Amino acid sequence: MKAARFVAAALALAVASCTPTTSAINEQWSNIAVTAAPATLGVEQVGVLRFRGGLALSAAAESGFGGWSDLEVLDDGRLIAISDDGKWLSARLVLDESGSLTGLTDTRIALMRDENGAPFPDKDSADAEDLAQLPDGRFAVSFEQTHEIRIYDFNRDGPFGAATRGPALAGVAALPSNSSLEAMATTSNGTLIVGAEDAGHLWRVRLGQNGIPSPVARYPLATGYSLTSLDRLPNGDFVALERFYAPAVGSRARLTTIHARDIRSNQQTAKTELALFTEPLALDNFEGVAAVRLPSGGVRLYILSDDNFSTRQRTLLYAFDVVEGGSWGPARER
Repeated sequence: MKAARFVAAALALAVASCTPTTSAINEQWSNIAVTAAPATLGVEQVGVLRFRGGLALSAAAESGFGGWSDLEVLDDGRLIAISDDGKWLSARLVLDESGSLTGLTDTRIALMRDENGAPFPDKDSADAEDLAQLPDGRFAVSFEQTHEIRIYDFNRDGPFGAATRGPALAGVAALPSNSSLEAMATTSNGTLIVGAEDAGHLWRVRLGQNGIPSPVARYPLATGYSLTSLDRLPNGDFVALERFYAPAVGSRARLTTIHARDIRSNQQTAKTELALFTEPLALDNFEGVAAVRLPSGGVRLYILSDDNFSTRQRTLLYAFDVVEGGSWGPARER
């Protein structure tokens, strides 16, 4: 018995010695000076969404800031974002007394790592597109060019932690490399909902399940629109972000909701439009959406644009409160 306890203690000590301390994790981040200039949408409300503040984010060119593909807003007000060249961004949202978005603080950046704990060797392999926090606090990240999912444990390893390879999906080999696993969210029990950008295929994926899952439903897309992000709403359903661009028309974006119960029917899901954003509203290449519950019980949505590292585009972060259009009850798995 004593020998068994000794072995257990030795194993625990070995694990502890391999786990970074809080100070070591903090050292993995690099502080970055980000300018958060006020940005106005142009109207106070679109559809059932009330505009609650916007920011145009920028930083020095040599900082590596930009290309942000998706975001999660945590319960403590911290924002985590990923870029399509393999970077993490951490920041805290600044809200005024009325709850409107007014700034960012404590902005930090770090390189994302592969399964060996090394930075990705090139942009194609580092093309992170969507981010979803699992119930245990870990993050799932979808990668577009390589059709892969990876799992990261920030709480244990920090941003430099080696990734764990996630499940493979059936049918991804047929997807275009730049229109692949663009959207992802989790159910309350940790099942991943993964969406393909142009095809609209939806997969339900349980971590650790046997076999390679096939698509179980399809998200409906109008001509020219693509699915760029998903997030779970407080009631267990999902918010979806769609993107549109045509030179003769300009940029558009659409936010919709879909029922969780529909993502298992092997058919096209129904959707409810929350808002359609068209020019002359101040728009850009919106790729990420995050949903949070407000202290009042309502729902706030944040959307983030990818500037593609282009001086002709902007990184915009907008906040909206849902004023009508759904029942936002307790989270539940359906």
